[in-house]
Amino acid sequence: MVTFFICVLVSVFFWLLMSLSKEYTITVSFPVNYINLPKDKVLSNTLPESIDIEIKSSGFNLLKYKLKRQRDIVSIDIKDAKPLSSRNHYFLLTNSKVDKITSQFSNDIKILRIEPDSIFLNFNKKITKSVPVKAKLNLSFESQFQQADSVKLNPSFITISGASDIIEKIKEVETVPMNIKNINSSVSVKLPISMTADLKFVECSPASIQAQVNVTKFTEGNIDLPIEVDNLPARFGLKTFPDKVSIKYIVAFENYEKINPSQFRAVVDYKKIESGNNKLKVQIVKYPSEVHSIKISPEKVEYIIRK
Repeated sequence: MVTFFICVLVSVFFWLLMSLSKEYTITVSFPVNYINLPKDKVLSNTLPESIDIEIKSSGFNLLKYKLKRQRDIVSIDIKDAKPLSSRNHYFLLTNSKVDKITSQFSNDIKILRIEPDSIFLNFNKKITKSVPVKAKLNLSFESQFQQADSVKLNPSFITISGASDIIEKIKEVETVPMNIKNINSSVSVKLPISMTADLKFVECSPASIQAQVNVTKFTEGNIDLPIEVDNLPARFGLKTFPDKVSIKYIVAFENYEKINPSQFRAVVDYKKIESGNNKLKVQIVKYPSEVHSIKISPEKVEYIIRK
């Protein structure tokens, strides 16, 4: 029985040797690299990412193409393209370039046919311009921490290059969205430019920017302010009830001691008196730049007019 199996194995081995030594034809898909693109023009259409090549060789040679996971990249020279009747439109007959493509393979490989047989190229004039960057940042802070100022972008403008009809439509670019949570100190993050459909055929330089988020600790302050009256005629007097309002605000911890009531002004406007309405809205018309999120209590006050 053992002798029988050995004979079978030997027979199969010799059969494989004879079979693989014969010539066969197979079709293999190869990724493509396009070379010698014109520097002053840009493609406005999508070129095939791969081509199918019908190759002929011995079974030994073809077996490695069947078993190989990563295909060799085939280069196609755009310089060989021929013009069409339409301006900036060209075509390339791949089967007329068999010799150039064959030279990229070993000598024992013969190329019979290439698909697609034609590759069309649409060019546009290449232009460059500078556009602003919009950072897509979603920020959340720990309690008592807030953003100290606007997000600083470096650079705040980038250069885009591409077909004139595409570039002229682009007014700004955005970054890839990023969420940053529980912030309690200043942070700097790298934000790639979002390659949206509008940017598919556009070169961006640089391809990413740096965003600086300055963070500071905030605290709440409050003061009482007397209510003043604006636009009051000389012959009249106006008294509000109450005659003071309470102001609450948010201020950076390091600026807390700098804030004082003289930096604020709370007013009601005589010109905004409405018939049948005995209340006036209180407005804060003056406050220091260091404070924000100002709340007034009460927001409206009653009044009486004296002549």
